[in-house]
Amino acid sequence: MLTALFRSSSRRGASHNLLKREFATPGSKAKEELDDIFLPLVAVVGRPNVGKSALFNRLVGKREALVHNTPEGHVTRDYKEGLARLSDLRFKVVDTSGLEPSAAAGTIQARATALTSGVLNQSTLALFLVDAREGVLGQDADLAKWLRKNCSTPVLLAANKAERRGASGTSGVEAALTDATRLGFGDPIAISAETGEGMTELYAALQPVLDEHESFHKQQAQKDEEGKERAVQLAIMGLPNVGKSTLANYLLGRERSMTGPEPGLTRDAVHGRLAWEGRNIDLVDTAGWMRRNRLHNYDESGGAVAEQTLQQGQRSMHMAAVVVLLVNAEDVRDRGAGVSKRELALASDVIKEGRALLIVANKLDACSEDERSAVMERIHSQFQASTSEVAALPLHGLSAKTGEGAQNLLPAAMQLYDTWNKRLTTSRLNNWREKLVMRHQGDGATGSALARIRYITQVKSRPPTFAVFVSGGLDFSENARRFLIKALQKDFEFEGVPIRAEIRYRKRKQNAGQPRRSPMAANQQPPVVQKRAARQAA
Repeated sequence: MLTALFRSSSRRGASHNLLKREFATPGSKAKEELDDIFLPLVAVVGRPNVGKSALFNRLVGKREALVHNTPEGHVTRDYKEGLARLSDLRFKVVDTSGLEPSAAAGTIQARATALTSGVLNQSTLALFLVDAREGVLGQDADLAKWLRKNCSTPVLLAANKAERRGASGTSGVEAALTDATRLGFGDPIAISAETGEGMTELYAALQPVLDEHESFHKQQAQKDEEGKERAVQLAIMGLPNVGKSTLANYLLGRERSMTGPEPGLTRDAVHGRLAWEGRNIDLVDTAGWMRRNRLHNYDESGGAVAEQTLQQGQRSMHMAAVVVLLVNAEDVRDRGAGVSKRELALASDVIKEGRALLIVANKLDACSEDERSAVMERIHSQFQASTSEVAALPLHGLSAKTGEGAQNLLPAAMQLYDTWNKRLTTSRLNNWREKLVMRHQGDGATGSALARIRYITQVKSRPPTFAVFVSGGLDFSENARRFLIKALQKDFEFEGVPIRAEIRYRKRKQNAGQPRRSPMAANQQPPVVQKRAARQAA
């Protein structure tokens, strides 16, 4: 019976191919189409290193969760949520930390287990993963007992790493599959997150539970989506141990990210959604920004996990609309040099990426009133000097631990987001251009450069980008371009966001200063005369 979970075939991956043939026809779409808020939630749980993150990545269709073989450690700590598609099933899936219910109180794994317990209480289904290669271990039995006691949602048992091997197409793990029935959750579904085998059987097991959930929530999902504003992507970034996860938990109103004194506690980018004054915000708590040349110091795998963590942070920056760069005010007070070079470099990277940047000084509760003013002034002056291309860089002070000042963070971030999205009409821009040229007539090289501008139009927002058409083929100097950007920022209140100005020439620069070549130049006859002479010669 258990061996029949894999349909007999001599080809490796036949189950995965069958899923493609039966369900994933070209152009097919998932069942239409519940709002993400109402989608069923499947939590993938299990002891460490059974392949939970690999299955998560397969279900969401991209490498979002960190995956690395660390037998003595744990790659995943916070849980990670993604949107999964399995044929026409559409659901949310959560990759949880390796569960160790017997972990000592106060340890990282004990805190991770507490987080996972909260996720299970909100889940539609728990997908309990065991390792078919290793068989059922004592940790699996302990976890099964813990799930029966603490999990009120249905539990589906799956045995991962059950790939077929050899010409016979057998998996060679039948004994482990049989043994898994003693966990008390029925026959396991044999799957391979690595190769995709067993996805057909997983689909068949998930479908009844998820369809029931979809039917229940169908009425709530009948909304008109027209005009619905997209969620604002807000990323919290900074060095390790500056309080990013504490701030994220405060804003979300729950313990979404694990917090503690251990450096590098957050590894995956942790997502959460909140609503503020009718606007949806997708909040991303990123791992501490690390030096690429010292990644080997950050984990027990020689830097392999840290490399993936750094790449996730870069992706979070690229996807964000607003980046909150968190700085430890206590460190700035105690450090002679003030803000670190890594923080200044990170701010510069955010601006180059075209994201709106909000500097936030955290842990102000550790500073006296007199110290706060000095620390805030120092932070602002250092960041403003290193990011001169952004006018009036906004700075906000708070304590994520006590909540002091944190209530003003979202209004500041949303104001910055609106500025980042601002668009100006072409007529308004060119009326302003005329006044700008008149205002700076006779101002030497700057005035002469501005006088060459014939037309300005905004070609895009996010970030605000302008096309500036100038006469002549000579270079429009970089100083004049920066002057123009600063004038735009000041006069149209683009404070706190990067602006891009693309210079476009009415003549090609390579022809600048060169006289137009006449067809008669250098004793050359016009083409018509040359052809006539050639015919006569023939």
